[in-house]
Amino acid sequence: MLLWSKYIYRLSMIRFLLFFALQLLSFTSFCTVILSDVFSDNMVLQQKSIITIWGIAKPQKQVTIKPSWTDKTYKFKTKKDGRWSITLETPSATFEKQCITFSDGKITTLSNILIGEVWFCSGQSNMEMTLNGYKDQPIDKAEETIKNGDVENGIRMLKVKRNAQEVPVTYAEGSWMLSSSKNLENFSAVAYFYALELREKLNVPIGIINSSWGGSTIEGWMSKTLVDAYSDYTSSQLFTDNETTKKTSVMYNGMIQPFINYVIKGFVWYQGESNVDRYKTYAAKLKDMVSLWRLNWNLGDLPFYIVEIAPFNYDNNDAAAHLREQQFKASQQITNSGLVNTNDLISADEIDIIHPAQKEQVGIRLAYLALNQTYGIDTICAKSPNYNSYEIQNNELILHFDNVYEGFKSDSLYVGFEIAGNDQVFYPANAVLDTNNNTFILNSNNVLNPLFARYCFHNFAIGNIYNSCGLPLFGFRTYNW
Repeated sequence: MLLWSKYIYRLSMIRFLLFFALQLLSFTSFCTVILSDVFSDNMVLQQKSIITIWGIAKPQKQVTIKPSWTDKTYKFKTKKDGRWSITLETPSATFEKQCITFSDGKITTLSNILIGEVWFCSGQSNMEMTLNGYKDQPIDKAEETIKNGDVENGIRMLKVKRNAQEVPVTYAEGSWMLSSSKNLENFSAVAYFYALELREKLNVPIGIINSSWGGSTIEGWMSKTLVDAYSDYTSSQLFTDNETTKKTSVMYNGMIQPFINYVIKGFVWYQGESNVDRYKTYAAKLKDMVSLWRLNWNLGDLPFYIVEIAPFNYDNNDAAAHLREQQFKASQQITNSGLVNTNDLISADEIDIIHPAQKEQVGIRLAYLALNQTYGIDTICAKSPNYNSYEIQNNELILHFDNVYEGFKSDSLYVGFEIAGNDQVFYPANAVLDTNNNTFILNSNNVLNPLFARYCFHNFAIGNIYNSCGLPLFGFRTYNW
């Protein structure tokens, strides 16, 4: 195993050096200091941090680096293979444009840099989906959002090019884009609305690294060692070149590893649709994946915010409801995390559309979690209500909940509750809200002795129950058979 690890490391380094050598040949006439794509004009650097910048230059060459935000000048000598890295200290967030000048006799400058908050957004198609939408699947408010794009609003996004790799690599392609009308159609919709809410509430620049791939499985974002700890999906499975999204570890190797030295504030994750058929292991795998990523970045328990997969007419027996249950379970087990509920952000005619149009509220709800839990703004409500326990009284089920804040919002008709008796056959329940205790009382003429309850526990079920902050109730079940 040790020899194999050394082989993989050496192969990765050969690819790394070949990549930069080719770039060096291409750009020698302009400069000799070559940087990873993550370092480019328009980038956002994490504020008040010790950041690392790395790249390649002529072997054993003296290099000088001068950031505009400090009087310090940094000097170092490149290694024999030309590789180099250096740490810099960043100031507090500012909208004042910064630059970094590199020189080894020839000068190159990174300009239009902002200092702010950087978030790493990843997952599959609902994270990758841009404001431009997909064919016959538009994004609500996209046209207005793109039209009102502002190149100077302080939001920048690095869209990482899809990069499947069998072994870990240290490079990936992409470029930082300004949030102009010209570029916004290529911005992840969820990530942009998330960044926009953070920018408005925090009044600091926001940088987003969007590293996502439509159709990818969670196993594609994990190491092979972690994947092989489970028996339902292993790295030994063979797939064709047209089945890249099913391959294990290839996104982790090619789209996570190149960024682990780039300082970030936290993660946003929107994935799960491709794991519906393997829902039983999802919570454990997500927990393992988060631990791996945090270990790689080595910045402590970075916040990790998750988006619940939306209602959709999957061709199975409510497996998506079980996957959502696993997502909720993971959010309870992973420290410094949170889950956004989406069961109300869909319309009845989207039953066969896996990419819902309402992305703005997804981004805003994610931002609420970050603003409350990461940035400590306790006046912002961030959590959706969730089931806690139940009791049986007089042939009725009484349900208790957490995170209701000032209580549930009143409605003339609560839909989505079902109850069953000993025969385990469910019927729609009459639901009455007890505002004094913030409980729901369920009964049905078809169930004389109710024992079990559930709410929106189907592949496609739209919720309409909200806490006082306007956040929807998570789907749940009270049984485990």
